[in-house]
Amino acid sequence: MADRKTPSSPPPAAKKEVQWKWWAFGVAVLLLLIVVLQNSQDVEFKILFLVDTSAPLFLLLLFAAAIGAIIGYTAPILRRHRHKTRKEYGKD
Repeated sequence: MADRKTPSSPPPAAKKEVQWKWWAFGVAVLLLLIVVLQNSQDVEFKILFLVDTSAPLFLLLLFAAAIGAIIGYTAPILRRHRHKTRKEYGKD
């Protein structure tokens, strides 16, 4: 009877990990929407000292946020790629 294996208990239910990145993204989007909705007035601006024009401030804010999101998403990818390339050529 000593050789008999006792049935092992089932593994405890894995805790669901809180997806903090999605929460942070949701809060950032909510704050951006609040700022955008509060700034609906028209503003004048220049594009590369060539064009003087006006547009609603919320469009400019959304455009700036999109540019920031693109840079924030692609910069780490490009940095990783550059690091891998340097390792491949033995320059690291």
